[in-house]
Amino acid sequence: MPKNDTKKFLISATILFGAIIFASQAIFFHFFETKNFPFRITCIGMIWLATCTSYLWVMKTVTEKPKAFNKVFMVQTAAKLLLYLMCITGYLFFYKEHGIYFTLHFFVVYIIFATFEVSLILKFVKKAKT
Repeated sequence: MPKNDTKKFLISATILFGAIIFASQAIFFHFFETKNFPFRITCIGMIWLATCTSYLWVMKTVTEKPKAFNKVFMVQTAAKLLLYLMCITGYLFFYKEHGIYFTLHFFVVYIIFATFEVSLILKFVKKAKT
């Protein structure tokens, strides 16, 4: 995998991470009764870390074993979803009063990062095929 693509991805992901934290802080401060709930920033960090790890894993697979791309992508997506499900379930078990806010926040952040990751993976795969 070219170092330039990895560097671009990590810089873009870190900028997106910062922007989401900033937007999350602004939205919760101005629009919600609950100004904060436990582990909101940790939630964003966990999704960011999982996205970066899975992206690097998939990109390594595309460059080294292109035929294994589908299998690796599906396995890592399933693993991330199970991790996220465990995280949400654990949070709801310990912090029921913030469950709706946390789950909605988690979902929105997940959708943003998943869209970001998949769009970059598609660009890389198309570029690798040509």
